[in-house]
Amino acid sequence: MTLDALDTPALVVDLEALRANVVAMAATADAAGVALRPHAKTHKSLHVARLQLDAGAVGLTVAKLGEAEVFADGGVEDLLIAYPLVGSLKLARLVALARRVPRLSVAVDAIATAEAISAAVAAAGGIELGVRAEVDTGMHRLGLAPASDELVALAQAVDRLPGLRFDGVMTHEGQAYQARDEAELAAAAATACDAMVRSAEAIRAAGVDCAVVSMGSTATARFAAGHPGVTEIRPGTYVFNDRSQLAHGSATVAGLAATVLATVVSRPSAGIACIDAGAKALTSDRMIVRDAAPDYGAVAERGWPVVRASEEHGLVALPEGAVVAVGDRLAIVPNHICPVVNLFDAVAVVERGRVVDHWPVAARGRMT
Repeated sequence: MTLDALDTPALVVDLEALRANVVAMAATADAAGVALRPHAKTHKSLHVARLQLDAGAVGLTVAKLGEAEVFADGGVEDLLIAYPLVGSLKLARLVALARRVPRLSVAVDAIATAEAISAAVAAAGGIELGVRAEVDTGMHRLGLAPASDELVALAQAVDRLPGLRFDGVMTHEGQAYQARDEAELAAAAATACDAMVRSAEAIRAAGVDCAVVSMGSTATARFAAGHPGVTEIRPGTYVFNDRSQLAHGSATVAGLAATVLATVVSRPSAGIACIDAGAKALTSDRMIVRDAAPDYGAVAERGWPVVRASEEHGLVALPEGAVVAVGDRLAIVPNHICPVVNLFDAVAVVERGRVVDHWPVAARGRMT
């Protein structure tokens, strides 16, 4: 099947670029002697997960319990749920999941959260869960202050709670995406890594083993992997990449493995082409950079921005002299690929210009 046979909008994945991205990140981790635990919220795909595990990933990271259940159904045996699980409904599901996943761990940032998980696990019996304390290294979303008394107290509490095993510390250094250039990005990564190493040292000084020091961002992965004291990286976006990763130098054009194929459905004016991919295909996300441009993606290789997106319509700004007709196909590079994937039932897998497979987005919509 050729690309012309695909109806649009379609999420298209270049298999050669995908494989190269997977291999390159595995090589980065291997060369640095750290574990690679990719974040599967980007791809939500059992097929991509298998590529990552076969390349040497120790396991997967997921954002939600529902994602973990899908990957467990697919045979993944080592999962980190990097999200606080709160409430009896989720804890019952967590216990059931722990019975069929040999190595399962969760993230917490409060003693009360850990105590509730412990109570559920202890009541079930025969289960041990790994626990990681989440550290706020500057994003100010979740987590405790680095090397703080509260962080140490959390580690000590987890260490003595029945059914739990304290594994270490983790963070998402998303604040690094505000860096203006490569030097600022490297500095932001180093600052976050230093804070994590100090946190682990403070916990160890209090008598609790802290084996894992885990960093989580594609943009900083190349810096974090080689930082002394870091033991694990959890990048996610790298498998597909997007315009944000291009801007931060963590991807090249050759590494853009995923695009949204769209059809020009109208030429409402000389400088505008309307495509059949709007916010329900591209999302409303801006690029994850400082002072992001107000667009919704751009045409691959040409850079023409999608300057307006309603639910089903995208308006592409064309330069003077551009020759674009109704019926033409345009490949759009998303600003942020992770939420885009969640909008599609499947991805069209392309190799050497031909569609060779369709992979279901197995964990699509698993928000709970």
